[in-house]
Amino acid sequence: MARLVGESGSVAGKEWPIEVGVTLGREAHNTIGMPDNKKASRDHAKVWKEGPGKYSVADLGSTNGTLVNDDRVTRQALVDGDELRVGEFTFRFLLDDDEKPKKKEGPARLGEVLGGRPAGDPFAAAGAGSPVKGAPGSQGGAGGPTIEVKQRLLQYSKKQAGGSVAGWDLSQASTGTRWMFYGVALAIAAGLYFLVTMLITR
Repeated sequence: MARLVGESGSVAGKEWPIEVGVTLGREAHNTIGMPDNKKASRDHAKVWKEGPGKYSVADLGSTNGTLVNDDRVTRQALVDGDELRVGEFTFRFLLDDDEKPKKKEGPARLGEVLGGRPAGDPFAAAGAGSPVKGAPGSQGGAGGPTIEVKQRLLQYSKKQAGGSVAGWDLSQASTGTRWMFYGVALAIAAGLYFLVTMLITR
């Protein structure tokens, strides 16, 4: 149940539960009568319950006004911890724990629901703990996806650099094709050597 707690003047240390509503003023017929509060009007203000956990304050046409957190108000919804000033006296509006707004679950709690990953993790939708192929720490042994990705990156780098001298990256060819290429190259080189030797000896 909400309550008003007196913080200054002759009401300091006293508290009043707000079951339905309370009135404040200098006259004794008020729920909180303050005959010694010289700046309060005879019927100064009222605080009432509007619904579960919802309370409001209204000024009743007082001379010096009703203040909530130092702001003069005509009618104002109250929040747990608000300071209410009536004339020379101040009160604190407090809600019991069962009427306070429930805290919403934050991103950390949402991450736990998604499987231990933070909210917004692009891999969360794929399932908790799903490894990315070729990523460090993924399974696959010595010849697994990690090495495969590294090899492909190396090949790509060679392509960007222009590949081999002939403009063809031999690292992508099979072993048989590479040996065939070497054989042809050696045959061409040998033929050129004999041709040059014959021309010189004439």
